[in-house]
Amino acid sequence: MTTAALPIDSDLKRKKWMREGLLQAASKSFFSSFTGRSKDSVVYQENNINASEGHTVVFDFEGNLSGKAVKGKETAYGKGETKKQFSSRVTVERYRLVVNNGDSFDGVDVGNLSITQHQDSRRKLADLFVRWKDQALFDAAQGNYKYSPSHIIQFTTTFGFNELLEIEKTLKTSQGFSSGTVRRPLEPYMTKNGEPVWLAIFDSATCAKLRQSSNFQQVVQNADYRGNNNRLIKGVIGKLGHLLIIEAPNFFGETNKTGSWGLNDTEVEIAGLRQYDSTNNAYTGQPGFDYASTLVSKNLILGAGALQAAFGKMPDYKFQESNDFGITSESALEVWCEFQKTRLKAEQKDYKKAKVANIDWGVVVVEVTI
Repeated sequence: MTTAALPIDSDLKRKKWMREGLLQAASKSFFSSFTGRSKDSVVYQENNINASEGHTVVFDFEGNLSGKAVKGKETAYGKGETKKQFSSRVTVERYRLVVNNGDSFDGVDVGNLSITQHQDSRRKLADLFVRWKDQALFDAAQGNYKYSPSHIIQFTTTFGFNELLEIEKTLKTSQGFSSGTVRRPLEPYMTKNGEPVWLAIFDSATCAKLRQSSNFQQVVQNADYRGNNNRLIKGVIGKLGHLLIIEAPNFFGETNKTGSWGLNDTEVEIAGLRQYDSTNNAYTGQPGFDYASTLVSKNLILGAGALQAAFGKMPDYKFQESNDFGITSESALEVWCEFQKTRLKAEQKDYKKAKVANIDWGVVVVEVTI
């Protein structure tokens, strides 16, 4: 920006300035490559700038026809199939991320604060927001936030190339889930070069097992398994069949709450996948979690429209001086938003076999005992 001061009392200019900072920080996001404004993206983002507390953002999905044909001169009228329509509604909440500016704003006139000082606060808040948002998506996908997993594929301590083939078979046939009924196969996500894939997002422990397995090593020994067309996507290991394998970061931070938690209960140092401590019934970052226990990696298979990011009113930058004559100050980023796995409601009726409603539309959890 060329302006010398942030007009803290100008609502529109301040919000535009904050939004620009968030866009600049977005490249740091693990999910940035997979986010779009349609159900074809892994993270389906919908914006409703009029939505605030108590308001909902609506996601619509259309279903395809599956009816029988009418033969010969048999009366066809009156046998038309009702068009299938599915939707999901997300209620946005107000969330604020706050930074203590200390004495850095001393000596600056109220209402004419130095843009360079505010830029530092904006940069730090935008960076924190990206990590906080990513962790919300990781937690939602793993089933730690809002909805428990509807479909799980389980493996013991063995995990290699053969297990990848088992995953792909289960996704295609709906046979092999350790938890969950027959469901519609995940819609594939389309890469930049037009390939239909499912994203296999594994944590570092699962990726280590995969790389150490002899059958996987034999497959990739003479193959360019990474793929030139996928190098813009963070952490890509390779594409095998219809699985695009990506290594995700591990979660570092603290969730100072047992049982289920909300988005306001976690301090995020590094956003990533959590492991489950089955002995102490705790996830990474929760009280009681012990790395020395038997751990279960909860990896993800994501298809198109797997996750939803709902945004309401435009993000805003808030500034407040202390009551003690403004000796110190704090800045805050206020965002109206919510995140969740896609769970669809059938507006008319669901399919008979390839179920869509009331299940994880685009997420399957792959559990590997470490």
